[in-house]
Amino acid sequence: MLAEIEQSLVAYIKASPLAARLRQVEALPDLDGDSLVAKFGADAPAVYVAMGGGDLGQGMAAPTVGIACVARNSRSPQAARQGDGMQIGLLQLVEEIVALIDGAFIDVCHFHTLRWDPVASEALYRKGLHTAVVQVMTAVPLPFEAA
Repeated sequence: MLAEIEQSLVAYIKASPLAARLRQVEALPDLDGDSLVAKFGADAPAVYVAMGGGDLGQGMAAPTVGIACVARNSRSPQAARQGDGMQIGLLQLVEEIVALIDGAFIDVCHFHTLRWDPVASEALYRKGLHTAVVQVMTAVPLPFEAA
């Protein structure tokens, strides 16, 4: 059930008009450190979806999903954050993801955005990357269906 939620969000974003402004939309790859930074740099602007934790109680699960937004612009850090009219900036990307996902019904799940946080990382900044994570939540009944 949890993997299906992640896959549904990826498919929903890929089917949206926003996808035309991105180079990549996928589940967060199983990479770390320099390999992940290199992938982000090659793919930006991009969106990666990853299942997070969640609350359990009273027969319900409330999983949280992180949607990592990655932007880059060789013109300047300001253009990477704000966009330049040709390439989407990080702040525009965050706004688009929030507008797309908040209140959306995707398959059997109703999603709400919780917050967004910029990612402070020297390794990302050295590559000219600006990144933020939008956290979204849904609710599903327990027990989870077997895959």
